[in-house]
Amino acid sequence: MPKKNSTNEKYWDMRKKNQIKEEYEAYLQEEERRSGPDSAQLFAIKKIAGGNDYHGLKERDLILLLAGDLPYMYD
Repeated sequence: MPKKNSTNEKYWDMRKKNQIKEEYEAYLQEEERRSGPDSAQLFAIKKIAGGNDYHGLKERDLILLLAGDLPYMYD
């Protein structure tokens, strides 16, 4: 049976996700890009260099968090 997250863990997860989304918005403005799966993938690639995770997220999970969908032909 999976462990349920405490209220404190849920709060910090939400804060982490909000921080990631803020960084993504700054990236979009800096690079003059539109939000979407392709931009989210580029952001993920930039943040996850050399196979490392980014805030505990793998590339695929990060793209889904930011864009809600994967780029065409991703899988």
